[in-house]
Formats: sequence, C-alpha cells, structure tokens
Amino acid sequence: MKNTKNTKDKKSRRKILLRNVFLVLFLILYIPSLVSWIYGNNVSTEFIREGEIESSINTNAYIVRDEIVITSPAEGKCIREKSEGERVSVNSRIATIVDNASLELLNELRNLDLKIIEAKRKESEKSNLFSRDLTKIEKMIDERLIDLVDCINKNNFSLISGIKDEVDELILKQATIIGGYGEKSSHIRSLEIERDALQSQVMKNTVDIISKHTGTVSYVVDGYENMLTEDVIEKLTVKDLENIKVRERQKNHDDLTVYLNEPLIKIIKGIDYHIVFPLDKDEAANFNTGDKVEVRINDIDKIVDGTISYISEGMDGKCIVSVNVDRNLKETASLRNINIDLIKERHSGFIVPLESLVNINEKNKTAEIIIVRANRARFVPVVIKGRDEKFVVIENVEGETSTGWKVQRYVPYVLNPKNIEEGQMIEQ
Repeated sequence: MKNTKNTKDKKSRRKILLRNVFLVLFLILYIPSLVSWIYGNNVSTEFIREGEIESSINTNAYIVRDEIVITSPAEGKCIREKSEGERVSVNSRIATIVDNASLELLNELRNLDLKIIEAKRKESEKSNLFSRDLTKIEKMIDERLIDLVDCINKNNFSLISGIKDEVDELILKQATIIGGYGEKSSHIRSLEIERDALQSQVMKNTVDIISKHTGTVSYVVDGYENMLTEDVIEKLTVKDLENIKVRERQKNHDDLTVYLNEPLIKIIKGIDYHIVFPLDKDEAANFNTGDKVEVRINDIDKIVDGTISYISEGMDGKCIVSVNVDRNLKETASLRNINIDLIKERHSGFIVPLESLVNINEKNKTAEIIIVRANRARFVPVVIKGRDEKFVVIENVEGETSTGWKVQRYVPYVLNPKNIEEGQMIEQ
C-alpha cells in the first residue's frame, strides 16, 4: 500500500513539473509575441520631416512715410515717364502734361514715326543679300513694331519713345550688314521734316513734371500724405487709426486726364518707412523699443526685418506700436492700409507633433523622441528649439548623435509613445 502511494506521489510531482515547464516555455515564447501584437502592431509611426513653425499676431496696420505730393500744373493729359515704385533722382522728368489739342498732334507724330520706320525698312530691304543675322533682326523689328502699334492704340505714350529708339537701332544694324541704304529718299526726308514741325508744335503746349527730390514715385495719392507723417506717430491714438478711411485716387493706367492743381504724383523720400498698428496691451508688454522683429506684409506676401521704434502707453486696453523697416519700399509704394503678421518667434528644422515627445523638461527645453531602426524602438534625446500648440521644432543634443541613433530627415519615429519601452519591437 505504501509503495503504491509513493508511486502516485511521484507521478503527481512529475505532472506538476511538466506543467510548470510548459508554462515557463509558454511565457518565454508567446508572451513577447502577445505584447508585440497588442502594442507593436498598434503603434503609429511617421517619418521625420523639415518644416517651420511661428508665433505671430495678425492685425491691420498703416504705412507712414515721408511723402511729397506734386499737383498738376495744367489741365490735359498725363504721359507717365516713370513707372509705379521707380526710383528717381533730383531733376528727373517724371511725367509730361499735354493739352487735348497737343494730344491729337502727338498721335499724328507717332503715326509719322511709324511711317518713317517703315520707309527706312523698305530701303534696307532693297538689297538681295540675306543672312541668319538679317533674318533674326527682321523678326525682332516685326515684334517691336507690333508692340509700338499696341502702345499707340492704348495711348501708352510713356513707352513709345523707348520702343521707337529700339526699332531705329535695329534698322541701323540691318543697314550696316547690307552695306547701308545710302542717301535718304526724298520720301523719308519729307516725312522727317513733317515730323519735326509737328514735334515743335507739341513742345509749345507741354509741361514737364520734374522731381525736386530723390525718392520713389507713386501715382496713388490717398489724401493722408500730409497727415500720416513720422512726427505725428507719437501723437496718434487708437481711435485715430480706426478713423483712417483710405480713398485711393489712383487713375486707371489708360485714363490720362488730369486737372489743374489736382494731386497727381507723390515722391516718397528716403528708403525707410513705419508700419503703425494697434496692439492689445498684454501683447505689447512682450515687446520693448529697440527690439528686432519680423513683419509679414500679407498684401505682398513678403517678410521684412524691422525695429520697434515706438510703443505708446495703454489706451482702452490697447497700445500704438510702430515698426521701422527699410525693405520692399517699391512693392508697398501704392499701399497705405495693410494686413500684417507681427512675428514673435519663427523656427525651422525637424518638425514633429508635440504629443510624440516624452520626458519633456520645460526648464531645459529638452525631451526624448522614440525613433525606429530595424524595427527596434530607441529613445533619443533632443533639444526643443521652438513650439506652438501642436508642433515642435527639434534638433539633436550635442554629443548624442552616434551613427544610426540620431534625429535626421526621413527617419521613422513613434507618433503615440505611450507604453513603449526601449528596444521594443515595432512593426512598420
């Protein structure tokens, strides 16, 4: 009986041992796979990319410049010699005013110019010599003549003189290649005499607009040129800015009509100007006079560097802020009221979602990101360069960039790092 009982005990112990062995083997072989299935296969990854984030304040603003308004010295038609935003020097001719009678003569004068050009061209074609150069010049003459006719039809007299000079030069080159067209024909001479006579009549009834200052030309006169000046910036109130109603007086380019003593042109002196805007008092408290800032002028889609030149005392919860800039004067010459982003911070580099970082140290601006190589998770320390509500710009910590374990473009990283462990298998 005793032997039988011992035998049963041995069998029972053997069964327990085998069961424990199988249990250990199960834990060793299947639990990691189970964990990987539960976590690894549900881990979202993305590739590290480069980007930019910024912290900015959007607001409406006004441009304050040193401007000189020129009024029309006569009634008639204005022929613009300088384009919008073009720089001029002292004694430069900006535009010419002609009366209505002279405008008709001017049209006749341009038609005569066309006839003279065509006559010279026919003279040069009398030769039977042809070359690749002649063919090229002939094509260029045709193109410029089309442009000349188009300008005449649109009364765009400011461009006619330049095109005519180009055509004359091309015809001279053509004549030089074929040996010149010799003595002018009587037809050409008579046309030139008629042209000179017409030109004398036109000149008697024209008035040139001459710049007395060096600066930038603008044909947009809005009535605030003598009101919004640098010396009044510190006197402006929030209500003053709210009451600015810009009434642009820029004429259509094809509308040449001007009237005596009417504001016609303005010259913007210097190269710098002020961007003035209201800002919430709490926001203004983050800036000081002399701070270097960036301003995005949304109307021209440009970012300009500037310096805060003035911050007013609080007025009904707001302050007046002025930023001095010296770029993109040409592009802003016609603008008064603009929309801007006052950029407080702007950072570029490797950009990832804020939620993808772990162990964030706000004081030291450091954190860790989990990158994936060969399906293994690795915690990599990074420096936080900048952030907003959703994203951060990061860079590698100096001395922590061993080959294969650093942040770089197109390296996969874990988007949802919760419950991820060092070395864990990550299915991609």
